[in-house]
Amino acid sequence: MRENRSNNNMLMVLMAVITIAALIFAFMFRGPLPEGEVGPKEVPAPAQAIDLKVAQELQREFVSTRAGIINDSLKITDTRDFWFSLETMEQYIDYVKSEGQKKEYKDMGIRIFYAAYPKHSSDKRADAGYSTVVLVPTTGKEMVGNGFFPMAPFQETAGGIKSLNYGHGGRPPTNP
Repeated sequence: MRENRSNNNMLMVLMAVITIAALIFAFMFRGPLPEGEVGPKEVPAPAQAIDLKVAQELQREFVSTRAGIINDSLKITDTRDFWFSLETMEQYIDYVKSEGQKKEYKDMGIRIFYAAYPKHSSDKRADAGYSTVVLVPTTGKEMVGNGFFPMAPFQETAGGIKSLNYGHGGRPPTNP
């Protein structure tokens, strides 16, 4: 039982890392060019950006160590990749920023949760019984502590701002 729980925790962490890496890659060239500017705008990659080869290695590691366990347990070939259009992602980020400003949230981010639709979902947008991801906005919160070591800021869920779901799940799964 303890080993299954450990495997599930590792699976969730790896799925989050893969999803975050894909989102970072998708946002490297975000936004329209300013009027009169010719050619693509040079935007430096964030520090967390990884090469496609590294992404492929991470995906192979997931498939070889976790996908079989999930598929055998669920008796299906579960989704392990998720796609959102750049337009959807840009609109969602703009929405989160706008709502966060109204609520005076600081140090905002997006946490990605690995989730699953119920097997008997009546929601026509849901892929009943399969995995999904849910993007939830966060806001920074200072940790208060009297200890010797300073506490790092903590990202908590930003209340009152909608989460994002209903990307396209890869069935059958694809590799980067």
